[in-house]
Amino acid sequence: MTSAAAPATAAEALERVDALRDTLLAGGDAADRTASFPHKGIDALKESGLLSVAIPTEYGGAGLAAPALAELAMRIGRHCGSTGMIWAMHQLQLACLVPSAAARPVLADYLRRAAAEQHLVASVTSEAGIGGNLRMSRAALVQAGEDYLLEKHATTVSYGEQADSLLVTARRDDRAAPDDQVLVLVLAEQARLRRTGPWNTLGMRGTCSSPQHLQAVVPRAQVLAEPFGAIATGVMVPLSHILWAAVWTGIATDAFRRAVAFSQAKAKAGRRGSTFVPDSRLGRMHAVLTMLRAEVRGLAAEFADSRDAGGPPRDLTVPANALKVSASEESVRVAALALEVCGMAGYSEEGDFSVARHLRDLYSGRIMIANDKLNAVNTELLLTGEDFLD
Repeated sequence: MTSAAAPATAAEALERVDALRDTLLAGGDAADRTASFPHKGIDALKESGLLSVAIPTEYGGAGLAAPALAELAMRIGRHCGSTGMIWAMHQLQLACLVPSAAARPVLADYLRRAAAEQHLVASVTSEAGIGGNLRMSRAALVQAGEDYLLEKHATTVSYGEQADSLLVTARRDDRAAPDDQVLVLVLAEQARLRRTGPWNTLGMRGTCSSPQHLQAVVPRAQVLAEPFGAIATGVMVPLSHILWAAVWTGIATDAFRRAVAFSQAKAKAGRRGSTFVPDSRLGRMHAVLTMLRAEVRGLAAEFADSRDAGGPPRDLTVPANALKVSASEESVRVAALALEVCGMAGYSEEGDFSVARHLRDLYSGRIMIANDKLNAVNTELLLTGEDFLD
């Protein structure tokens, strides 16, 4: 596959996404019907050089910061929720790799290869027996000569079977505590994945997030330099919630667009004699979307500023968790209102005014790290912290 060079600017990246609108829409519909990976959409993003936008320019990427990534996630999410979520999770993995690349030449070389070949990077942070706790692992690195053996039973691995590499959390060694974790780059050719359960879900069907049993042999140099706790606090938690929220906002924005188009069609019919009353629910939907976009953009800018300031990045756990909870709930509210506006045309799985897939995809947000868990974490942090409204 021949791929374009990474876009030079965020505006150029958005233009490339807009040019792929029809491909992303068609691929998303097909993936949703069959719960299969959206190959057409992801291949189109690869060919347009859009998988390497989070890779710094010195490694051949576009070097886009969080605000630009969030705008792209919103735009892709408008066209296909599953493709948008895959793209967002992939960019997150690249962002986690970058800080360790300076200390690990092997990782720097991998980023160059990922940019040149438009690699797709997946995440393996879930695990059976840890109750969904990102900061705990049962799996451990086991030394075997110059390499490490790694075995992990993951409860969900999004697009793992289609990925060119995986970032895997594990204990530092087989004597380490569950929270003494590292992040390991595992190339697809170094891993054996065995699916251990189905993926036939309500929404986000194209992400193909089935449970997997992973076995791998990796060189020491593919263990990231930073402890996973630092990566999680500084990059993974805040950026994942920013980009997930951006995708959900994009999906909800398209539901709103369809509701507006439906109302415009009714208004046009009204001018031919039938009665038309403007639907005030459109104003409510617009207000919620305005709030969501502002929240996503605000936290993305704060994240980028924190990374640019030098020194340890600011801990954004509380606002990031709050954004994730708010976006996962309010985006559903918008899509539900769009369904009410469009009526049966919205309830249908087909047609220009259908919002069925939008609703199904958006309900996944509440269980991508359960909102109750995030609210519990924030409550604990708020009760022990200071100036939490600043």
